[in-house]
Amino acid sequence: MSLKDKFNICCAAARRLLGVVAGLLALAGAAAEAGAQGALSYPYLDGAEAGFPAYRKVAERAARGYVMVTLLAKPDPATREGGGELHTGSGIVLNRDGYILTAAHIARGPEFAVRIRLADGRTLPAEVVKVSAKQELAVLRTAPLPEAEPLLFADSRTVKRGDPALALGSPRRVWGVVSVGRVRVPNIGERLDYGAWGFDNAIEIGMEVESGHSGGPVVNARGELIGMVAGYELGDTTKPQYRSPRIAYVVPANDIRKWLGW
Repeated sequence: MSLKDKFNICCAAARRLLGVVAGLLALAGAAAEAGAQGALSYPYLDGAEAGFPAYRKVAERAARGYVMVTLLAKPDPATREGGGELHTGSGIVLNRDGYILTAAHIARGPEFAVRIRLADGRTLPAEVVKVSAKQELAVLRTAPLPEAEPLLFADSRTVKRGDPALALGSPRRVWGVVSVGRVRVPNIGERLDYGAWGFDNAIEIGMEVESGHSGGPVVNARGELIGMVAGYELGDTTKPQYRSPRIAYVVPANDIRKWLGW
């Protein structure tokens, strides 16, 4: 079975069992946000962090360029009925003018409204300004973010197997969940398509992520952006005890930069 087949199968299973593998919906039964505002959490540590001694410092720096993203259905303009939260993902601050990168399957399109959450707990409205489903990328715009620290882009061509990597995301509507792992394949060499979305040149990383990580940053040991979380591989959900494969797929930084025109 090809990697694309595994990814597509995991997407179909996730729509039935966990929402959507690439983060189309937040996990059911989402936990309430806990802990202090702006506090990062590390629920997935499994020993990979031993090869990344500065991971907490890197995570704290990366968090200043990350936001939680919630997609909202707009109410009917005539009746004002309907609306409400659809799903939660993550975003990467592109600049202090309020432009944010996220996954296309999180942003969907301009017919939806968006809310972002910052490290200090504040929430701000945002709008979808650009979406490319075939590149799994979207741009949002919110109010200026003078306290944000946009992440520097790495040259993703230099990513090597075994390199340490760190992701930030918002699974279960919790801000600032950190995952640590290592690059497995710098470029899987085939396109990943799932539903209306997809992308090329995916970086495969051995780390635990969940649906709310989609759209969030993945950085290297220097805290530079190597890519954006797009999805993950789902394990065998038919077994009594589920075991995650701990594999994430990431849109590379160079493809993001090219799409942005940088």
